[in-house]
Amino acid sequence: MTTAPSVVVIGAGVLGLSTALELINRGSTDVHVIERSHPGEGSSGRSVGMVETQYFRADDIEARVYGRRFYDRLAADHGLGFVSCGYLRLGSTAADIDTFEDSLKIQRDFGVVDARVMTADDIAGTWPQLVTSDRIGGLYGASDGYIDGYEYCTLAARMITAAGARISTKTELLGADVDANGRWRLATSKGFVEADVVVNAAGAWGARVGERLGAPIALHPQLHGAITVDLRSPMDPLLPFVMDYVPDSGTDGVYFRSERVDQLIAGLHTDEGVHEPVSPDVSLRRVGDADVERVLTLMAERLHIVDDLTISGSWQGIYPMSPDHRPIVGRHPDQPTVICALGAGGSGIQLAPSIGVVAADAVLDADPIFTWSPTWAPDRVIVGTPAHPSA
Repeated sequence: MTTAPSVVVIGAGVLGLSTALELINRGSTDVHVIERSHPGEGSSGRSVGMVETQYFRADDIEARVYGRRFYDRLAADHGLGFVSCGYLRLGSTAADIDTFEDSLKIQRDFGVVDARVMTADDIAGTWPQLVTSDRIGGLYGASDGYIDGYEYCTLAARMITAAGARISTKTELLGADVDANGRWRLATSKGFVEADVVVNAAGAWGARVGERLGAPIALHPQLHGAITVDLRSPMDPLLPFVMDYVPDSGTDGVYFRSERVDQLIAGLHTDEGVHEPVSPDVSLRRVGDADVERVLTLMAERLHIVDDLTISGSWQGIYPMSPDHRPIVGRHPDQPTVICALGAGGSGIQLAPSIGVVAADAVLDADPIFTWSPTWAPDRVIVGTPAHPSA
């Protein structure tokens, strides 16, 4: 294409809106976001919103450093709320500590200077509420924090429409065809929409949208939840975001952080496929008793104040996971004018800005900004391949 293509983005969650913003920032204004509900009303608005860089691979760290700086700019320039509570990833073996030290070196290469490895005694001395007798240390990012996913989606939507692009809410994709000139004609619940390029950023519904576009993709949506835990006595000092889970450990782990002096937010987290996939249409309710019990059991192992806790509420959301637990971003090999921006379940908030960059690179056929972005390419999780024979 000799001019910027017209683009329809399907999905107004954090991935779709971040892609639309990136396209607008590169000069593309013929962008139309269609959303089956309202911006941020899916899992993006149900996330605990963590933004941190305490990962281990260089690509994982660089993607998150980019996201952190993106949200810093939005906080400074547009008033996005960013709570810098700190992030502590606990470790239980000498190998964990070695991995943490390696992470520090990589983070420093990308300009993160306030992360550090703490001993168990350091942790206990800083946050005496934490049980550290069975842990030997942790990886701590002092300036890490969290945002409200719904607030970000609302802000991004305002920025997108202010730039002259469009967002259509309560608009569901019903079908799609490509005309003789290679342009898409999308049938929606509010009429027809045309575009040169379509971005599939439909979150948990991404596989269903992919089928309608003739661009099938394998997704494993998983049901997750968070609970609010009230304290009978005010907490001092406040806890950072504590993650008692190590990536690639083969199981899930507990996380919790202070929401205010008398309340914690807690839940179970994994980057892996330890949960059964669910329909994206599953009813979202309160967290089930079994998961609440597991959260409380794990918190009892990690907090001295467990007798001071009561459950006051909970909610569920969907992690739109990929089969290999990594994002699916880039040009679909079966439909080259379909760009995927999917599969970031569990890390969607912090990866959204980087996913927007990689998706925009593909839309505009630009040289990749991130050298590792081909590792996110959709061709590894295409339905119909021997590895993924069906959706």
